[in-house]
Amino acid sequence: MPYRTVDLRAIHTYHLGTRRNLVKAADMLDPDTSPPPFVSDDLAEVAEHVVRARRNGRPVIWMMGAHVIKCGLSRLVIDLMERGIITHVATNGAGSIHDVELALIGETSEDVPTSIEDGSFGMAEETGRLINEAVQDGARQGLGYGEALGRLITEDARFRFRAISIAHTAYRLRIPFTIHKTIGTDIIDQHPAANFGALGWASGQDFKIFAASVADLEGGVFLNFGSAVTGPEVFLKALSIARNLGHHIAIFTTANFDLIALGDYRAPVGKDHPHYYYRPRKNVVNRPVSLGGRGFHICGDHAVTIPNLLHLIRQQIGDRRFTLPYADATADADLRPDIAGYIEGFFSARPDLQPVRPDLLCAYRTLVQSLEYGGTVFLCGNGGSFADALHISGELLKSYERPRPLPEHLARHLADQPGGERLAANLQSGLRAIVLGANAALASAVQNDFAADRLGYAQELLALARPGDVLIGLSTSGNAENVLQAVLTARAIGLPTIVLTGQDGGRIAPLADIAVRVPAQGARSVQELHQPIYHLLCGLLERHFFPE
Repeated sequence: MPYRTVDLRAIHTYHLGTRRNLVKAADMLDPDTSPPPFVSDDLAEVAEHVVRARRNGRPVIWMMGAHVIKCGLSRLVIDLMERGIITHVATNGAGSIHDVELALIGETSEDVPTSIEDGSFGMAEETGRLINEAVQDGARQGLGYGEALGRLITEDARFRFRAISIAHTAYRLRIPFTIHKTIGTDIIDQHPAANFGALGWASGQDFKIFAASVADLEGGVFLNFGSAVTGPEVFLKALSIARNLGHHIAIFTTANFDLIALGDYRAPVGKDHPHYYYRPRKNVVNRPVSLGGRGFHICGDHAVTIPNLLHLIRQQIGDRRFTLPYADATADADLRPDIAGYIEGFFSARPDLQPVRPDLLCAYRTLVQSLEYGGTVFLCGNGGSFADALHISGELLKSYERPRPLPEHLARHLADQPGGERLAANLQSGLRAIVLGANAALASAVQNDFAADRLGYAQELLALARPGDVLIGLSTSGNAENVLQAVLTARAIGLPTIVLTGQDGGRIAPLADIAVRVPAQGARSVQELHQPIYHLLCGLLERHFFPE
């Protein structure tokens, strides 16, 4: 039985102008400035390992907590990215927040001291809305959290200070920038626009991207700056996955940079050791390199250690810039081979529908996200489009092109019922789908009781939908009023919206998150093209959830 929840849609937010500033662009450290005095043989050795790795074409992964950005060190990280030293940047949710604010207003912000008492703590309007909407939009196209933010900052003219953004630099240079987020820890989780399904999916995508970089770490370097929990844990899990998948990762370098002094960090650690529970020591410095690599722990303020590391690296490489190892990604790069092949087969047979391919892929990814996390697909249309909505639901609720065996435990429980062998032998797994308007009693009540007409779909959706669901609306003209009202309702309650329309899209297409506009006009011609499109979607979903 579900427990009570708060309604984030009722949250009152505050503009960035009401928050105090922490660091301004003008205060950020310049990479060409001489570093503060800092003598460390370990730091010099780490710098040598970094340069050696890049000369050998091996990766350098840079993980950091938000403090690095918050303290005005972004330009130093960007300098190393520009030189081709850093091949992957990773941070937590707070790091992405500071980076976005720097790119947007040239400053990072923090709440005034009274914000806890008056309930305004963390309620930044621009930060929460921009990041949440960017992540949701990116997730619909298969982008991870970091790449979605990089694209937003790069393409949106409001980000006038993008030159000091790590996300923008990574996007421009095609360096993976991954955000490893924990739900409930960041101010964007307090915003009415938060969609935790999208945030979780996008951060999960970034974890898989990060694990792919770690899988190539043999001969490379992993650096962790000030992340005491997220960085060490994410790294160790990614390393375990990479080795489990058969990647040979034995000889590489790790270094942890923090304010905590460990003494002899290479000495064995027992449960009685004062730093036994210091995660970075176990998960970064010692355990990962036990097969023959080398781990370091360097103590000092990031505003001292990072400038000195940059200085030592630049001394060794001069003006050299290393080639980054990433080729241009394709829009279909994240698709399973069987899914990609199914798509190619369809468009080879129907080249006339190629214009809808990008939007159709967005629709597919959005539906996968919803259904993977227990969401429901709501469908609506009128006349022939109502019949199409019923048709789609029929293909989703049972087998379409391939068998959908029941999970073994469910088949067993069914068979245990009196006469249940019949159920176990015949029932199939399905995907959740509901057609709006099929409830005649509700439709007649809405028509009789409401002062305004054509609100039946909107009322039913409002009553049944929950966060994580998705709406598909079909309208050959793009002007069906009841479908339009359902789309507006879905937007208001935070549901992604997909519409299938004709070529011009009508009034509905500009309001939807994804508009699949088939290249035809007129009800008959448009409906004739809608059917192969939704059959493709049904086939893709079936292949995703029920692989042979």
